Amino acid sequence: MKRKAAAALALLMTVSMLAGCGSDGGDKGKKSDGKTTLTFWCHQNEPWVKSYEAMAEKFEKEHPEYTVEVQDYPYDVYNDKIQTAITSDTAGPDIIAVWGGMAPNFIGTDALSEVPEDLAKELDKDYMAPTVGSYKKNGKYYGVPMEYNLEYGGMIVNKKLFHEKGVAYPTTWEELRDVSKSVSVKNGDIVEMKGFEMFDTDSLICNYLAMILQTGGQYLEEDDSVNFATPEGVAAMEEILSMIKDGECDLTHLTDGDYCFNDVYQDKGYMASVGSWAIGEGTDTYELKYGTDFEYVRVPQYGDQMSFASETGWGLIVPENGKNKDAAWEFISFFSEPENLVEHNIACSQLPPRKSLLTNETYIEKMPHVEFLLDILPNGQWMGPYNTSDMREVLNQTFLNLCQKDHTRKQHRRHKSIVFHLLPILSFLRLRNSFPDHTGHKWSERQRIPFPRNPLSYFYS
Repeated sequence: MKRKAAAALALLMTVSMLAGCGSDGGDKGKKSDGKTTLTFWCHQNEPWVKSYEAMAEKFEKEHPEYTVEVQDYPYDVYNDKIQTAITSDTAGPDIIAVWGGMAPNFIGTDALSEVPEDLAKELDKDYMAPTVGSYKKNGKYYGVPMEYNLEYGGMIVNKKLFHEKGVAYPTTWEELRDVSKSVSVKNGDIVEMKGFEMFDTDSLICNYLAMILQTGGQYLEEDDSVNFATPEGVAAMEEILSMIKDGECDLTHLTDGDYCFNDVYQDKGYMASVGSWAIGEGTDTYELKYGTDFEYVRVPQYGDQMSFASETGWGLIVPENGKNKDAAWEFISFFSEPENLVEHNIACSQLPPRKSLLTNETYIEKMPHVEFLLDILPNGQWMGPYNTSDMREVLNQTFLNLCQKDHTRKQHRRHKSIVFHLLPILSFLRLRNSFPDHTGHKWSERQRIPFPRNPLSYFYS
């Protein structure tokens, strides 16, 4: 009798456990009230997190069957968390905000859900090329952009310094160089008052690529490798090197990792090329008044044709291992609707990724200081199918080497200009993406022709 009772009890417990397991696995994200919970991951950025939370609340009101939980993490651990989550055997977040520059790494794992067909059609029709480049693989999309990332086109100017000097903002490249030379103050190798600055980890490469493109050049080869050793590339580098040689600015921020615009906000510089996001640094971090202490204006165009290169910015992805993929894409579709997306762009001081928002009256009314950038966005090209951090690192270090060798070993020059030393150096740079190229060949990882440990050793004894 005891055995039968024990067996019955064991059977009852087994059935209860199986029922419980079945409930946990089949109703992932379900609350006791019957709602489905979507987990949204993002990095810590106060205005952005507030915007995500506002969008989640708006979505919940229109779709009461869902609850969206926004979870934010420090950026220095964020990308590692994403990589771990999307390659895990168990489900993690349902929606993830990602930086476009890292998207190819995640897409390359084949761990992301494909964008639904109706939303993919919207990407083809209404989103500008640089905003979707990194989210596409073999003709399919695996992410939806939230912004147009642009580090070229505008500059922070110190209005007080210009007023005190009695100088007007430059409107042509020639005026820019003339003003930059006239207001800069150099003490030895240190420029104590900067003129025009574009020498930090973001600004140098974005301005350099724009200068190449604006003079009719191209740095991308047909096989998607990078080649700066062209007439336009050399001429642009000569122009940039002359800014250092003429004492308009120095190399401080290429070595300390700081942004040039901080000099302008600290009354140590007149002009600094940067994206519009830096406006918030002036008003919030430095507590300066826009229109009184500083302004954001157009960078005068270097060449005859407006053109520039842009990285793919922040976007939204859905892990393939997610349990609520359909619901996640429903949220992203809601987020991407023009009337919702423009609210997010305004709240985060972002440029809109959709062509249809370039003339949006609400956006222009709320963001008048960046209206001039809206005019040039269609002229941008995608920077390229590779991790642009690698490209930055090589270009910035090569530029530092050029300037330092030029200063310390002038007697060893073998050409009219040090720029000609750049030709073979830059020829080593060959970055390829992790996706199949136009020939259909699959590259297992980004590849680079070996870059010499000390490239300038080829030209200096």
